[in-house]
Amino acid sequence: MDVSKYAALFLDESREHLSGCNQLLLEWERDPAAKEPVAGLFRSIHTIKGMAATMGYAGVAQLAHRMENLLDLLRQAKVHAGPATFQLLFRAVDALGGAVEDAAGGKDTSAEELEAELDAAAGGGGIEVLAALAVTPSGTRPVRVTLRPDAVMRGARATLVVRRAEALGRVSALRPPQAHFDRDDFDGRFGFQLLSRATEAEIVAALRTAGEVDQIRFEEGPAEAGAIPRGRQIRVDLRRLDALMKQVGELVVAKNRLNQFAGGGGDETLIELGDRISRLVSGMQAEVIAARMTPVGEVFERFPRLVRDLARDLGKRIRFEMEGEEIELDRSILDEIGDPLLHLIRNAADHGIELPDDRVAAGKAPEGRILLSASRERNSVALRITDDGRGVDRTAILAKARQEGVAEASAADIARADREGLTDDLLLRLLARPGFSTAQAVSGVSGRGVGVDVAMTRVRALGGTLEVKTEVGRGTTFVIRVPLTLAIVRALLADAAGERYAVPLAYVAETVEFDARSVTAVRNREALVVRDRVIPTVHLTDLVLPGSDRSALPRRPTLILEVGERRTALVVDRLLGQQDIVVEPFDAPRGMPSFVGGATILADGAPALILDAAALL
Repeated sequence: MDVSKYAALFLDESREHLSGCNQLLLEWERDPAAKEPVAGLFRSIHTIKGMAATMGYAGVAQLAHRMENLLDLLRQAKVHAGPATFQLLFRAVDALGGAVEDAAGGKDTSAEELEAELDAAAGGGGIEVLAALAVTPSGTRPVRVTLRPDAVMRGARATLVVRRAEALGRVSALRPPQAHFDRDDFDGRFGFQLLSRATEAEIVAALRTAGEVDQIRFEEGPAEAGAIPRGRQIRVDLRRLDALMKQVGELVVAKNRLNQFAGGGGDETLIELGDRISRLVSGMQAEVIAARMTPVGEVFERFPRLVRDLARDLGKRIRFEMEGEEIELDRSILDEIGDPLLHLIRNAADHGIELPDDRVAAGKAPEGRILLSASRERNSVALRITDDGRGVDRTAILAKARQEGVAEASAADIARADREGLTDDLLLRLLARPGFSTAQAVSGVSGRGVGVDVAMTRVRALGGTLEVKTEVGRGTTFVIRVPLTLAIVRALLADAAGERYAVPLAYVAETVEFDARSVTAVRNREALVVRDRVIPTVHLTDLVLPGSDRSALPRRPTLILEVGERRTALVVDRLLGQQDIVVEPFDAPRGMPSFVGGATILADGAPALILDAAALL
């Protein structure tokens, strides 16, 4: 039986188990007396061993077996769980992850030195893997297997169970036939005759190592089908969803053009047909976007282990916490947001959290805290990295900016800081300058001045924003805001100097009318008073056509843009309505203004630029 086609399934499930292993090890290390983490570790490693043996990945199975031996002694309290043991297990999980990746890629590796360390830690108790399953067939019995209702790729899982049974003896009378395993109506229940000398307990133990097994019975009777209601699921390559999203984007553009044509012709039948097509396309768009949404926890789960290792290397005590892991983002954004989070978390651990003695001297607990959280904010998601460390000394940052020679590139920012003080916005602009760093020396963690710069660049490329809030002695919070999806967004169309521009509605808090009687000034900058709140103004016409005469339009539409707690009043010549727009790939030519965040094709086929709300604040 060829199981090579199930390598992707093996890889996905092993990655899930290994991620869980890191979480369990962190939990266990915090409370060495806890029983559940070691039991969970044993189950995960045992499952990986069984899957690897089924696939014929001897190197993975061998390493997992050595880990299993040590974990078995640890859960029986025959071996003490000390710092050296935890570090060995962390190394072993890393090595097992590498072996899994190699095996799935066709290269079965071994880790003899690490296996020897595991055997030594277990008291030399290593034995040949899977030796207990070498049996001589004698005696046939019926076996009925039911997979868990939520098992994914039930056909592949059933095949692995059968393969596991074949390792015990001879399998016959498989019902339904294996060809039916890959059918949509296969519900995860099947049966076969097994000729084996193994006991029923040994058979159950062996088959369960395939994973996702709900029940195993030894009885006659047909394998029933269709009795357990469940949501039907399949795994889809993300490239297929990307292609489908692109096609939906083309449909959105065609829908907009059809509606414009129908509305201009006055044909009631055509208008009705256009409305129906619009509803169908909107429904398809929503379903495709929903299919691409993924919990941010898939990215978050990589960071607890990272912070644990950083704290160990830096000689610090750090408690890492996560909130809002269930919040969902488009898969394409989630794949790109990991690097910005990585850099900001590393900065928090290195620059933010103090050494234990320094924290105690400052009246704090010796253990620092880093919180990674996610929350929904209208049509965007806010990701926050908060630490309770030393905070950022604004005076020192300004002095360092002058000293390091970035003052020329930051001259306007520094001059503004001299007038207004180093606000959070100006502070972030200095921190995000390429090469700028507050570290006294380059280390393996930071000091090369790329952390905030990389985070800012990546986030802006995703159509998002980055903010910082800090207080000396109390800590720092970086806030990343990104849209739920990048491909198709709802936008407000505006005219300025005869050109049309699109403003994503996610950043439009409201629209008002610019009235000269409501104009005031704040720090030598024009501002608009809206319901007793003073909001700085930006005239789009002045940006795209400097020196133009605005006197002919004393009263103009104004968009109140809101990003986090910051607001700007964007004054335009005319509002042209709302429209779903497809964000097209955009390679900005040299000299393109920073407030341009992309491009789109409008309903009449003409291109329009998409404004970056954050750059206008």
